[in-house]
Amino acid sequence: MIHESEYWKIPLLRAATWLEKLRITEGSAECSLVRVEKELFFGFYAVRKLLDTFKVSDKTKTMIFELKWFSCVGRVDYFNAHRIDELFNLNKINKETRDVQFLCNQFIHSYIFVPVEGEQSQLLGFYICSDRTRHEKLYFIEIQQVLSIFRTVGRDYPTSAIMKRDSSTGQWEGKIE
Repeated sequence: MIHESEYWKIPLLRAATWLEKLRITEGSAECSLVRVEKELFFGFYAVRKLLDTFKVSDKTKTMIFELKWFSCVGRVDYFNAHRIDELFNLNKINKETRDVQFLCNQFIHSYIFVPVEGEQSQLLGFYICSDRTRHEKLYFIEIQQVLSIFRTVGRDYPTSAIMKRDSSTGQWEGKIE
């Protein structure tokens, strides 16, 4: 249960700033990539927890993103998951629209996680798929999509809510702005 969301949101904003500024050098690659993983996995866990509360607006909860994905052409397992160029058709880009909850689950339950660097050693994005989707699709999540999620959730402090209890389920539902 999240009572005070500020303690969950401020680290998201810090992570977004750090990820955006990060340059991966040969000397710092291992340490930097470990921190990238930690920032993303903890960050997306925080986002998912916040989505289940009344601490972010309905607009944030329903964010959607166009994702690139590649079809699986092999059998993905623990020993070959790093061979994405052999296991997925990286020559044919497909696209689909998914919500923020789906993206959270891809990171939290990731089976494949491969950061992608640009020519100036900056993060461009991540090849990722969950344990459930690994035999179907490999997604490419752009760094700007991650930054958008972390910053939107991190800055979202709802100012009003209209709530009522659902008579059949007993759960609260409503509109949060």
